[in-house]
Amino acid sequence: MAVLASGVAWSTLLREVTEQGAAFAAGAVYQPCCEELAAELGNGPYAPVAPVIGQVRQQAESFEIPVERLNPRYPVLAGLCDELVGQVHRHGVPEWVPNEVAIQRYQPGSLGITPHRDQRRFAQLVAVVTIAGSAPFTLCRNRAGDPIQTWQADEGSLVLLRGPGLAGHPDGRPMHTIGGPTGGTSRTSIGIRMDTG
Repeated sequence: MAVLASGVAWSTLLREVTEQGAAFAAGAVYQPCCEELAAELGNGPYAPVAPVIGQVRQQAESFEIPVERLNPRYPVLAGLCDELVGQVHRHGVPEWVPNEVAIQRYQPGSLGITPHRDQRRFAQLVAVVTIAGSAPFTLCRNRAGDPIQTWQADEGSLVLLRGPGLAGHPDGRPMHTIGGPTGGTSRTSIGIRMDTG
């Protein structure tokens, strides 16, 4: 089954995430693959996330899987990881070797996640693929949430976020926020990351 859509400008995405801290591609993952992923991950095991972490508030449920344990239980997810890593390596970031996948589900009416930076231990890149639903994803100037740019993270979209070490940046993590789901249905996303902690 085809996973990543043809025509994604990977070199441009990686240049943008290096220079600007984030990059976005709509329709990066084919819809049939998103549907297969949603079915594969639908039963979890999801658990509620901590509602408050420092200054950050969030409403979601999640679970994490080490990349080494994706097969045989999550073969479609393993295929997504393999193809994504391959494209990133081919287009200039061979140092990114993700070892963890985090699946997050946001129910209708939830607030999402207030402005935050991803944890410092997630090196090089964090890739976020929306496989069901939709929500606004906003880059912020500050913790107050003043927007720089907002993308609508629909099914199949990809967001790349800069992590420590990318192109020599000692940190460079962008402040961002994810709104609650739009359209009355839940949103499910997959975060692919290299945990150095």
